[in-house]
Amino acid sequence: MPVHQPNYKLYYLQVPPELARDLGSFQIDPAIPLPVEGRWSAGRADELPNLDNLSWEQIVAAMLKIMAWERDHTDFAYYRDFILAVRPDVWQELSATGIVKAQTKDFALAEEIFLALEGLDPTHPRTLLNLALLYDDEAESLSQRGKSADAEELLTQAQKKFSQALVTTPPLADAYFYAGFFHLKQKNLERARGLFDAFFELGKADTVKIEAARKALSEADRQQRLDGLFKEAYDFILLGKEEEGIVRLEEFLKEHPQVWNGWFLLGWARRRLSQWQPALDAFQEALDKGGDQVDTYNEMAICAMELGELNQARRLLERALRNDGENTKIISNLGVLALKAGKPQEALGFFEAVLEYDPDDPVAPKMISQIQKTQKEDT
Repeated sequence: MPVHQPNYKLYYLQVPPELARDLGSFQIDPAIPLPVEGRWSAGRADELPNLDNLSWEQIVAAMLKIMAWERDHTDFAYYRDFILAVRPDVWQELSATGIVKAQTKDFALAEEIFLALEGLDPTHPRTLLNLALLYDDEAESLSQRGKSADAEELLTQAQKKFSQALVTTPPLADAYFYAGFFHLKQKNLERARGLFDAFFELGKADTVKIEAARKALSEADRQQRLDGLFKEAYDFILLGKEEEGIVRLEEFLKEHPQVWNGWFLLGWARRRLSQWQPALDAFQEALDKGGDQVDTYNEMAICAMELGELNQARRLLERALRNDGENTKIISNLGVLALKAGKPQEALGFFEAVLEYDPDDPVAPKMISQIQKTQKEDT
């Protein structure tokens, strides 16, 4: 199914009997009109071009529109044979043009060219592969511009064309090579591995591509292992097995030291074990590597409070609050901090503010009740 909508107008000119001739093994049939793309208004017949003023190239160009967009045209087969008779090298010429257009991101024109070639030969593996690569490339471009729904539609089209290219006879080695990379991007490692294995057999002479495929598989295996380590670490921490989670996180961070949420998770695990200084150091690493400031400042403040660094804890919580002024978790921790600093009235104000933002907060009412009870006892 085409992705872009065509925009053209064809007119049909009757062939005079005297122009009937043979083009090699192909014979022009005067009964079948010849198409030409409209660049003239259709108001009057004398505004239409005369056959004498047309070149074969103009007629072929119109027929290629039919190959691309009108597969159910009554005279489709006749026009296809006409093109192949007039331009026997059309596939090589247009394929090169289509690839250039795709590389310059002229996706609509590239699609029209490749669809025209597909109309001429629906089973040509290179044309099917070129369409697959085109749709994949355009999907990436759309995704980068935030058009995820359109990108998903194009990825579906790309997968269909890859599937068609993979079942041609004889098999095309490059179809397996590029389809392998396509499935790697879709995180389908096992499918990609199977396609690359087939490519290794079909493309034995192409050592450069074989090396690229092996390198990509190795990196994907490594990434899958690291993703598994991260997930295992998170699961262990949730289950209260922080030490086992830390072992996996440290292994993960050896290979991915720049991943901020790895450091954040390590800090979280160490905080749960009351390892306040190591936890604080891990959260600082997360912050330095671009981590979420609000949550990281909050976690660092908790560690600083437990280490008795109350001024540092206040500075951290105030930074967090400047980034998210209605975050009840931060406001509540400011209340806890005020209590630790011996300022119950200030703490009461923070917990009351929490209830203004979130009347269903489960912690604030308990803390307010505790402060009020202590104040009554003191009086």
